[in-house]
Amino acid sequence: MKDYKLQGNPVVESPVVGNLIYDELGQAVVRKVNEQFKDVQGIQYSQRFKKNQTITHSNTPRASAINQILKGLGVNAHLLSDKEVVQYWDAIPEINSTYADTDSIVIYSNEGPNEQLRQKVLGIIGKDSTKVPLVVSGLGVEKEGDGFTFTETGNILVREAPYLKQDGRVSYNSETEELESSEEGVKVWTPGNQSGLRGLYRDGNGVLIARGDNLLYADENGRVQLIQDPKGLVEKISELQLSLENDKNARIAELTQRHEKAQKYLRTGQL
Repeated sequence: MKDYKLQGNPVVESPVVGNLIYDELGQAVVRKVNEQFKDVQGIQYSQRFKKNQTITHSNTPRASAINQILKGLGVNAHLLSDKEVVQYWDAIPEINSTYADTDSIVIYSNEGPNEQLRQKVLGIIGKDSTKVPLVVSGLGVEKEGDGFTFTETGNILVREAPYLKQDGRVSYNSETEELESSEEGVKVWTPGNQSGLRGLYRDGNGVLIARGDNLLYADENGRVQLIQDPKGLVEKISELQLSLENDKNARIAELTQRHEKAQKYLRTGQL
């Protein structure tokens, strides 16, 4: 599993982005989801996938469960974050005809849908309220009664997201490595009343949706979209750029030295 090669749509200077399929890894993931959420409608998979078929019917708790399972298996791939969705938009397969959950949820400032979960997550991240939307990634998920709840993990990240205060567009800023409101970029839809705990997913209409309150909704257009080792790729690109720069500098130094010797020969007749 550690040597798993994700199949997807690589583009220049981008990691591979692809769908989780029902191969050896996909079979292990579905089996573990079904073991953890036995008899939980909407999370346990009722679908029967064929070998190498794309795994469908993504929703928020399934996405959170799958992301943690991948970490547990030591797979060098993870669910796309909202930042990675925007940053690598052009590399995402089936982007116009599918939706895919990110590894994150959004907590808004006002009480609202999924309030019990909202209070639970606020407690997990050590807050009792928030004045700005918060994007929380890396949450665990576990069975609770005939449903689910979010849990603490060692991988939780919390980011303030002022760009989710209203509908608009967002772009990835490579200098700050954050999303920010912009006149161009990916459309983002938010709840007008800024309330509750909401899912955060990419829709097939070219939109990042941050207002979904039915966390269990899933259909055949849902995809589990992974990204493979963006940090490793960036490091490799940086190493290659450094190597090319060193080679270029060495060639320039060699040509300069030859030029100086030629000039000396022209002036003195000596090498």
